[in-house]
Amino acid sequence: MKTFIGHEKQRLYLTRLLIAFLIVFTTQYSNAQNTTIKILGTVSDNITNELIPGVNILIKGTQTGSVTNIDGKFSLTAPQGSTLVFSYIGYENYEVLVSNQQNIEVRLKIIAQSLDAVVVIGYGTTTKREVTGSISTLKSEKLSPGSYSNAAGLLQGKVAGLSIINPNGSDPMANYQMILRGTNTLTSGQGPLVVIDGVAGADIKDINFQEVESMDILKDGSAAAIYGTRGTNGVIIITTKRAKSGRTTIEYQGLATVQVAPRMVKNLNASEFAEVINTYAPDRVGSIYDGNTDWFTAVTRENPFSQKHNVAISGGTEQFSHRTVINVEQNEGLLKNNNVKKILAKTNIQQIAVNGLLTINYNAFYTVRSYNPANYSIFYQSFIHNPTEPIYDPADEISGGYNRVIGVEYYNPVAMLKEQTNDGETDDFGGNIRASLKIPFIKGLKWDNFISYEKSRWESNIYQSRYYPSVIGSNGVAKIENGASSNMQYESSFNLNKTFGHNTIQALAGYTYQELGYHSSSMTNKGFDTDLFGTDNIGAGTALTLGTGKMYSHRESSKLISFFGRVMYNYDEKYLLSASLRHEGSSRFGNNQKWGWFPAVSLGWRINEEDFLENIAWINDLKLRVGYGATGNQEFANYQSLIMMGIAGKFYYNGAWINTYQPVSNPNPDLQWEKKQEINTGIDFSLFNNRIGGTIEYYYRQSTDLLYNYNVSVPPYLYTQMFTNVGSISNRGIEITLSAIPIQTNDFRWSTDVTFSKNSNKLIKFSNEEFKNGTYKVGWLSGAVTAFSQRMEEGKSLGTFFGPVWLGVDETTGKDTFKNQDANGKVPEEQWEPIGNAYPDFVLGWSNAFTYKQWDMSFALRASVGGDILNTYRLYYENFSGLGLQNILQSQLDNLKFTGDAIYSSKYIESATFLKMDNISMGYNFSIKSKYIAKMRVYGAAQDVFSLTKYKGVNPEVSMSGLAPGIENMSYYPVTTGLTFGVNVTF
Repeated sequence: MKTFIGHEKQRLYLTRLLIAFLIVFTTQYSNAQNTTIKILGTVSDNITNELIPGVNILIKGTQTGSVTNIDGKFSLTAPQGSTLVFSYIGYENYEVLVSNQQNIEVRLKIIAQSLDAVVVIGYGTTTKREVTGSISTLKSEKLSPGSYSNAAGLLQGKVAGLSIINPNGSDPMANYQMILRGTNTLTSGQGPLVVIDGVAGADIKDINFQEVESMDILKDGSAAAIYGTRGTNGVIIITTKRAKSGRTTIEYQGLATVQVAPRMVKNLNASEFAEVINTYAPDRVGSIYDGNTDWFTAVTRENPFSQKHNVAISGGTEQFSHRTVINVEQNEGLLKNNNVKKILAKTNIQQIAVNGLLTINYNAFYTVRSYNPANYSIFYQSFIHNPTEPIYDPADEISGGYNRVIGVEYYNPVAMLKEQTNDGETDDFGGNIRASLKIPFIKGLKWDNFISYEKSRWESNIYQSRYYPSVIGSNGVAKIENGASSNMQYESSFNLNKTFGHNTIQALAGYTYQELGYHSSSMTNKGFDTDLFGTDNIGAGTALTLGTGKMYSHRESSKLISFFGRVMYNYDEKYLLSASLRHEGSSRFGNNQKWGWFPAVSLGWRINEEDFLENIAWINDLKLRVGYGATGNQEFANYQSLIMMGIAGKFYYNGAWINTYQPVSNPNPDLQWEKKQEINTGIDFSLFNNRIGGTIEYYYRQSTDLLYNYNVSVPPYLYTQMFTNVGSISNRGIEITLSAIPIQTNDFRWSTDVTFSKNSNKLIKFSNEEFKNGTYKVGWLSGAVTAFSQRMEEGKSLGTFFGPVWLGVDETTGKDTFKNQDANGKVPEEQWEPIGNAYPDFVLGWSNAFTYKQWDMSFALRASVGGDILNTYRLYYENFSGLGLQNILQSQLDNLKFTGDAIYSSKYIESATFLKMDNISMGYNFSIKSKYIAKMRVYGAAQDVFSLTKYKGVNPEVSMSGLAPGIENMSYYPVTTGLTFGVNVTF
């Protein structure tokens, strides 16, 4: 018994000892887990070693964190064993495990210079090292600061082969023209497909340019073929700033812009006008009045002012993050009463659920614009108007007290400005959801579903009072127009990423459905008792009751269905392959040609990974690429393959007038997309520790089955024209992109980018045995000089000017002389020769960025060498013929020997070569030590700074789209220099 009791005491003692040990161990373990460490550190750039302010530091899995101050330093307390995540725009995320360290030095790696940088491709992403197609990527830090009418301006001069032109000067409603690698079509759309955050065909005006995170341009067929019938002209994929986890931050971006130094056509002032008439046209002295009017000044603002404000709120956890943006803009145009106001609200929310398997992205936006469009004809009338005429004539009650001189299309521009109201409003709204599910039982497989809906509604109200010059006698004219467009899109795709050994495969298979809708209506009435109501009482006019009013409505829709797939293969980071195939059907095509196949394949060889180059340290990357792709173009009007009927007239029957109808188009069941096949070869390289890099590319693309309207006989056809596929056209060219960091020290860094592109265009075929067009003439000039200025001729480039060759001025007669002229001084049209071409020989871009401590500076130059422009102002107004009723150019005073009439010829074809400074900016990053402000930057910028050119017209950058490029429009909007002051603050 004693022995038993002794054993029980020992066991109890051991049990208590064990429990005490466990308690102590558990307590110590718990204390170890709850031990926090105060960490100090700095964050710098891995290239320049410069400290980076505003870097977000987050304890992984929490909302707790900090941010580096203006000196790049941070301080925070974190649990031992936790992970710190460092993130900053333009740099790769960096993670640090917290152990016993109390000081951390973090060096972030610039994404743009990393071969692992993300490149957005069709329906997915890849890395820079794996790209085998021709793709240009621009991150936000490469985009020039300033003020733009839309985000397309950010790309100007930045991408080799991409032409970004604004032929409408400083109009706040101006849209940029975008042409990639030349003109590939005769009648279909010429601009690239724009994809914004996954929405194909999105309107670029519905995003704020300050919110652009990156732009990826798919240039060649192998990259763009995944978009099928919409990829012929390339694809621009825009990614806006997205929700990110981290502490809540508020970003404010504000800028104010004033316009100065407008470039206008130089005409005679009042004293010059009177002197020239008295000296060279004394028979027209009756055209000299007592006024001294600067018509241009009378219709323009002295210094138009614009302002833009952008507030972004973002933050959250890794499971739920958000970014919401409010953008407010108020823009004044150079022309009085020309204004645009915009309010944009946009939000992005990201949720991660099901233990990280499901990621959901929600996007929504709403934009309201109110605007007063510019009447470009006012600038034209300001130019041609007699400067000795006064603006007002109180005695003329019919014109409302405005001075009026009767002439063909000769109207008082001030009256045009003041006696018309033109108000418009557009509401754009939309949303989309993308759900990405990782399939748990198949590693690397992800299922994406994306649904999007966008709608745009617009209304325009135009009222011309009884004193508007061109409608005097109508007692006012009112017009209301409205309409809406919609874009519904659904996509479902599977993505597989697998790595085994040296092999990596990325596979994609998907389906997409898209439906576009559009409808519009308008009504016009005149004959009002009063102008007080404007368009608000349009039914009060008399035109409707008299049968002279107008009403119109229209509705259309189209559908696109596609199946697509792609396989990307990478062996040992050395040999690369990408192959894709799209099967697509469109409602726009004929019954026999609804569906088409669009294949693409491209190969890449990273030569620097070969053994024979492994010891050459100065080569960081050297890749050879070759690709082939077939794309299409379906950007033509709906219903062109069908018989469409139109009103032919009326007949009187049984006491009533009845409409009659007739065909207005021929059926074409074989109508199909324009086809383009393209071969692209390229070399990508990065040298000297990534200090120098670039791309050299050659491409050849041929578009066939071009669509055009051909004249046909009736019968056998139902209508006089047939819209069908006949022609073919080719473009070939060279593109070079170079990037370098010539100087890099602890305090100073200079980075530079150069782009070069040369494209040659040729119209191979335009007709066949059945469909022929006997003239091929385009570029019609009307008015005092009538002629077709260009021709489409097989074997030659589009945009080719044909006309008489000018030899000079006959000093005896004062008239122009021409090669092959007849006795009357005319050249028969069949003897006209090629006298110029609108397309440039090559285009250059040069962008530079400098940083010195807290200062930064950048500028961008762009040059277009070669090419020609028809200077229509010189053609019509560099002579004495119309002087008197109309004004003329000052340049006529330099050509006093010429006293003849204007005749279209090579005399008015001028070189379009120019050198422009598109943008220059300078900024300063303040050292602010505040618990409220994380960082602040102020900057000044100027746009359209100067243009060096021999061209004598308004602007050497005229419209290059369509079949008659290179002709300056006489109803123009002047270019101004925009001076911008901006501030960016992060709280």
